[in-house]
Amino acid sequence: MRSFTARELAVNVAGIARQYPAFRLRPFLPLLRTQQYQLRALRRLLAHAERAVPLYREKFRKAGVQARDLRSLADFAHFPTTSKDEVLAAYPEGALSQGLVAERCLVSKSSGSTGQVLEVVHQADQLSLQGLAMNRLLSLYGSYWPWDRFVYVYTAPYPAHSLLGAWPMHFLPTLAKAAELVRQLEQLRPTLLACYPSHLRALAEELGPKRCKALSLRAISVSSEASSKTERAELGAMFGCGVYDEYSTEELTRIAAQCRYGEYHLFEDVAYIETLDEAGRATEAVGEVVGTYLHNFAMPFIRYRQGDLARISVGGSCPCGYQFRSLSELVGRKLASFTLPSGRVLSSGFLLDASYSFLLDIGADLAGFTITQEAVNRVLIELLPGKNFRAESSEHVKQRFLELVAEPISVEVQLVSTLRRSPAGKHNPIVSKVPRL
Repeated sequence: MRSFTARELAVNVAGIARQYPAFRLRPFLPLLRTQQYQLRALRRLLAHAERAVPLYREKFRKAGVQARDLRSLADFAHFPTTSKDEVLAAYPEGALSQGLVAERCLVSKSSGSTGQVLEVVHQADQLSLQGLAMNRLLSLYGSYWPWDRFVYVYTAPYPAHSLLGAWPMHFLPTLAKAAELVRQLEQLRPTLLACYPSHLRALAEELGPKRCKALSLRAISVSSEASSKTERAELGAMFGCGVYDEYSTEELTRIAAQCRYGEYHLFEDVAYIETLDEAGRATEAVGEVVGTYLHNFAMPFIRYRQGDLARISVGGSCPCGYQFRSLSELVGRKLASFTLPSGRVLSSGFLLDASYSFLLDIGADLAGFTITQEAVNRVLIELLPGKNFRAESSEHVKQRFLELVAEPISVEVQLVSTLRRSPAGKHNPIVSKVPRL
């Protein structure tokens, strides 16, 4: 993702300044006020999608609904859900708002845990809500001051490094070795850290107990991989601060995050979240997470089937004072890890980031992938080529994977015309055929 231009940054900063007071207050307001906000936001989004986005115009037509039919939040259940396959099939012309100027957009790539590469497009000068959501996330853990330094270990850097010098953010790549991450952290001395649980475990092992505490972190946010409450507590004890889980996606941005009391608060004014049963009906039990990002008019995601499972609980009882609803029993997709001949374990997060490296570092045009560990010393990488895939990219992918693994294993790359799916129709991008001991 490219950086903001000076104009884009100025527009976003103005948007943050204008919206900050209401955004900061909204989590503490009665639920009815939040629902009124959501209804207004959904009406604007649906009207825009019906007018300017062919994918939704056609879906609404087939479902026999129009944007003006949304008179209450209950009416939203009559609108069709959207799958990743549908967005991929419609992209770009059908999934994007007509009249977008490419040079004024930011594009991020999402394969997530599905292994199908999706470009997510935002209008670059309309991202103030993402900045506000990041500020809220870090404020959940306590005070977040303009001089606090935030380090995030991620696939690619954010489009801004600070807010006109305040709230500085520093990017460290997920594929860097633990020793290099430690060197950078000890040099930067951040107040707050965000990373995958597997990276935090590697950092703790590399640092040791004394150096963990010597970082003097105020809080750590983990995401994208499963981590237990016990594990986060143990890591928190090592680092001498709270370790909190966060749930977000490229398509829906911030969905929910733990506060310092451990409750997963939904970001109700960022994404409208539902949970549906197998028949597609709203459920109070554990159901599939379906979300609508309220603020992306360049590439709307409306009733987008996330594929994860969770239960939504009524809010208002948390000591932090948030009135937003909460997520409980959050169950993300479970992916495999690889155990190498040396005994070293490659987490699903590392393997997914390796796939991002194929896209970002090599520039391979991929529509999807599967990485399978056939044996302890043998890996098969299946690539679904994109329209502009180059023949030499296969060898580049192989060499990049070997470089990242840094162990003597056999890697085979095959081009495929379709991705393998389970009987339920799902594709698992990370597969291990090696029995677990």
